[in-house]
Amino acid sequence: MKRRIFLLVSAAALSGCGGIGGMGRGIDSAMVGLKGQSAAMPDLETMTAKQRLMQDLISDPDLPAWHAQREKMALAVGDRVFDRSFERVFDSMTVALATLGSRVNNMERVSGYITASIPDLGPAKLGAMRQDAMRQYAVAKGYPPSAAEKGGGLFDMDADIGSSMTRHMSGLTLSLVRQGARQTKVKLRFDNVFYPALVNEYYKVVWAGVDKQMFLDQSLD
Repeated sequence: MKRRIFLLVSAAALSGCGGIGGMGRGIDSAMVGLKGQSAAMPDLETMTAKQRLMQDLISDPDLPAWHAQREKMALAVGDRVFDRSFERVFDSMTVALATLGSRVNNMERVSGYITASIPDLGPAKLGAMRQDAMRQYAVAKGYPPSAAEKGGGLFDMDADIGSSMTRHMSGLTLSLVRQGARQTKVKLRFDNVFYPALVNEYYKVVWAGVDKQMFLDQSLD
């Protein structure tokens, strides 16, 4: 560290505009730069906690309490019955997903099975919910609150990066079952989305999009 300060100060002095005055201004600039770097560097304990938190999140992103909440949610809002034909519901579902920004990866009309990427909630809402999820996860795992906070420093690591890394593995599945000529049951589930509040938001967004599309398509039957 002493050698680094010496080199920075020497470089600043050599780059000054000649004479003692130029050297003094160069030394002042070098010291200000060092202070700025020190302020941007988090303490070692916090940085270590952030790294461990991200490792835990990547290897085991779920919590028992979250799993239990999602199970209850699936029973409460995960299944819907539509008084429409199977063909109409299937077609409306695929259009609704595209409208929501979901990419349909696979659909089998015979089995009534559709897989797609999760809807687009927008960066602001998604970012805020990820940060809330990280705070809950950190508390449940026994980490200090600072481990889940964004410091914005040069050497800081955002705690929600683990959520960003797992997002590309997330998706949804829709299973449609004929229950009559004019009745179809739909089961909606989300894969690799662990935070219950985020799952609930996705349920609301998808079902609202489906209801809107079904209304627009009601004259097609």
